[in-house]
Amino acid sequence: MTLALCSAGVVLHLYTAFFKAEGGMDAFAFLTGLLLWSCTPYAIAALLARGRCVVWGLGAAAACLAADLFMHYTVFVAPKSSTAALGLLFMPLWNLVVVGPAGALLFWLAHRALSGLHSTRD
Repeated sequence: MTLALCSAGVVLHLYTAFFKAEGGMDAFAFLTGLLLWSCTPYAIAALLARGRCVVWGLGAAAACLAADLFMHYTVFVAPKSSTAALGLLFMPLWNLVVVGPAGALLFWLAHRALSGLHSTRD
């Protein structure tokens, strides 16, 4: 499940880089860097999912994908200002520092709570 969420995030960023971005070949280096930067939170989530705490990776990937989808909507569907596209530059940082860790923590807490409920029923 985590890899599916990570793949969806990568596909979203590939779509943004190849179909939504302007500049053509003149912006190739910048778009490649932006693509790698944007996919970094998903790479970390996938690495987390390989460890003992799969739920951490799942939470981080789900939260990052939700945040990226929201950012995509605010930039390309319903921009409120001419600087909305700057969110594409800063969203990976937010995903790494705030969104991913918060999602991982929330999923872990939910997992613990559900595990506790399940064990008390038995």
